[in-house]
Amino acid sequence: MAKKHNDASTELDPDKMRADEQEAEQLKNEPEKEPQPEENGPPKEDYLADLKRVQAEFDNYRKRMQTVLNETRQAGFIDAITKFLPALDSFKMASDMITDKNTLMGIQFIEKGILDTLKKMGVESIDATGEFNPELHQAIDTDTTADVPPGSIVKEAYKGFTYQGKVIRYSQVIVRK
Repeated sequence: MAKKHNDASTELDPDKMRADEQEAEQLKNEPEKEPQPEENGPPKEDYLADLKRVQAEFDNYRKRMQTVLNETRQAGFIDAITKFLPALDSFKMASDMITDKNTLMGIQFIEKGILDTLKKMGVESIDATGEFNPELHQAIDTDTTADVPPGSIVKEAYKGFTYQGKVIRYSQVIVRK
């Protein structure tokens, strides 16, 4: 004979089933709520602050790179000019040695054209007259016989130049002792 097994855990409670069905029906009919920023991550003000910080960092980087680029260009320009100056010195030496008037005028005309072009590019020649200035002049010799006051420049051996206020080559001069 088969015995009827009456276990409470296997029985289904009709009242409980109806309550579960009603709860499921209520959940189905409720509109879906959108997640609030506070619930799912930082508020949008934090994102905005991060964006502003990154933008400021990029602006600083861009300015730094522009400064480096300008400094590099300037250094390259100065390097090119200083390598060019010995050729300009040759024109001055040639002017001192040439006796033919027409040839001398031609050499001086070319030299003046080069100096004018350098001036347009921002390269200025240093005045080598008057009192010796160690910030602009380099004494390469002294002269005790010249008819100028002591400490004055007697003669300029090589012309000096500045670019944007910075000495790129000192005037090499002979000074009265």
